[in-house]
Amino acid sequence: MSESTPSEANSTKTVLFLNPAKGLVTFLVVVLLLLGFAVRFIDFTDLPLDFAATRQLHSLIMARGIYYQMDSPDTLSMPQDKRAYGINTGNAETRIEPPIMEYLSAITYRLIGKENILVPRLYSMLFWVLGGIPLFLLARKLININGALASLAAYLFIPFGVFASRSFQPDPLMVLCIIWALYFQISWSKSSTLKNAILAGLFTGIALFVKAPSAFFVGLPFVGLVLSKGFKTWIKNPQIYIMAALALLPAILFNALSATVGGNAGSIFGARFFPDLFIDPNWYSDWLQTAKSVTGYFPLILGVLAIFLIRVKKDRIFFICLWLGYVLYGFTFAYHIYTHNYYHLPLIPIIALGFGYFFAVIFEKLEGINTQWISRTFIVSVFLVSLGICVQVTRGTLITKEYRHEAKYWSDLGEKIGGNASVIALTHDNGYRISYWGFVSPSLWPTAGDRTIKSLVGATDPEFVQLFKELASGKDYFLVTLVGEFEAQPDLHDYLFATYPYHQGDGYYLFDLRQKLSQ
Repeated sequence: MSESTPSEANSTKTVLFLNPAKGLVTFLVVVLLLLGFAVRFIDFTDLPLDFAATRQLHSLIMARGIYYQMDSPDTLSMPQDKRAYGINTGNAETRIEPPIMEYLSAITYRLIGKENILVPRLYSMLFWVLGGIPLFLLARKLININGALASLAAYLFIPFGVFASRSFQPDPLMVLCIIWALYFQISWSKSSTLKNAILAGLFTGIALFVKAPSAFFVGLPFVGLVLSKGFKTWIKNPQIYIMAALALLPAILFNALSATVGGNAGSIFGARFFPDLFIDPNWYSDWLQTAKSVTGYFPLILGVLAIFLIRVKKDRIFFICLWLGYVLYGFTFAYHIYTHNYYHLPLIPIIALGFGYFFAVIFEKLEGINTQWISRTFIVSVFLVSLGICVQVTRGTLITKEYRHEAKYWSDLGEKIGGNASVIALTHDNGYRISYWGFVSPSLWPTAGDRTIKSLVGATDPEFVQLFKELASGKDYFLVTLVGEFEAQPDLHDYLFATYPYHQGDGYYLFDLRQKLSQ
């Protein structure tokens, strides 16, 4: 059986059973993008603690430090001790990726005259939704209009994608750049002009610069497309070397400077690769469960099976390379792939494309079978109801928990402790909550998760008494807000209660290390 040409594979008789009149497709794409943007405004003003709180607070602290260094009426009029604290804590945060989102947020704070945590949320939402444009264009080069619209809908309305695309971190921008890079790579593959080569290399380089792990999702497809042209063809093609240079140089230069001058070598290269997990069956199960929590089992299965629906060999290689990139990415970030669900964000565009392949085939069949308007109306209604269900699930999840009270809670706790106090803490989100709202920067007592990472790299903590002396020496207070974690460490729990006076408040214990109980 001969393969279909791209034009045949992308052909369609109707657009969702409607006549493909001029402007209809553009109208539907714009409507989906606007609806996708609107759904992300559900519970918009809640604090950024509903998703990847530690990662978001890291960026908020960094953006605040950048903003406080700017001369504006807001920063100049604030207490100088708080301004100095904000600058110092912001500068102390590790810069693994270029702080693009943080600088963009800080500049916007400066323009509006005050710090506002909703600014970076809005930027993240905007970047993710704008990623729907290159996704649709990419899907149109691979499948028909109906499949491309289904891909766009899946990308915009998968509930996890809605939650994650509201978070202050580089990933929404990274995904946007990945999709643009893939679009221009496919464009170059189908029409190898110098313009397409430059655009493919440029956007691949931008994706790598925004966040280095994007290499798995733009690198392997790029290699697959190049090799599909044949070894003799690409080895003599100067466009290949132009694209490679544009793609690699920005990220290499940044990471080299960050690891050397910036002193971030340990954060960039450390605690990422854990080959011991590869022989643990539970690791594969946990990885699958985390991936399922992002997309659901059914879309995940469809995304894999879509490989067998692709008619054009080059397109099939491209889609397989996307999946291979995801698999290699998981093995490289073996701990994070099952503990940090936002590491799966680049999977959503892959699943969306796979869903589009299935939808394209189904609509092709339905166009020939169901000619009655009642049947066609019912089928389109099912599609719309499915989107409505996604929105309802998203809304139900977002409004279930309320975090607005947390800002005052941590601010009051910080005032009780005092900004000049030296504190060690077993607390939420690596101490970022009390650092951001309470202006107290604690050193950290290790949690069970910290010990897991240490065991994976072959390190261990000393005995409890020695560890306590090392970490708590010279501290004024020991703060506990992770009460469950505290109770799961009986050595620490019993020692603190038996040795130091404490104050118990709403969800916390504050032990005074400056004095001991009489024995």
